[in-house]
Amino acid sequence: MKIKDKNNIAIGERIKEIRLSKNMTQEVLAEKVNLGSAQQISDIERGMCGLSVAKLMEFCKALEIDADYLLFGTATRDTKCSLNKYLSKMTPEQSRCVEDLVSAYAKSCGID
Repeated sequence: MKIKDKNNIAIGERIKEIRLSKNMTQEVLAEKVNLGSAQQISDIERGMCGLSVAKLMEFCKALEIDADYLLFGTATRDTKCSLNKYLSKMTPEQSRCVEDLVSAYAKSCGID
């Protein structure tokens, strides 16, 4: 008998929520993340098993969601925000430059 881990349960619930919001079946998700069957998706969604880092990345890509949301329940990059749309396409160096610009602007506005 498998013992459910509370973290696996929370992650599984978020996977299911996102999958359903995208009108995606367990079969389709299993195919997108290279799992053998819908039963494996069901086990993950019920918290019966966890995900490796590599598999977590596949779920994020397939569901078009941040790992932060799957892991912690909060999205740090809202894709509807136009600034984040640009940031997601930048290199790490370009992102740091934008961060420096925003930080300087915030300071000039009296925001710390």
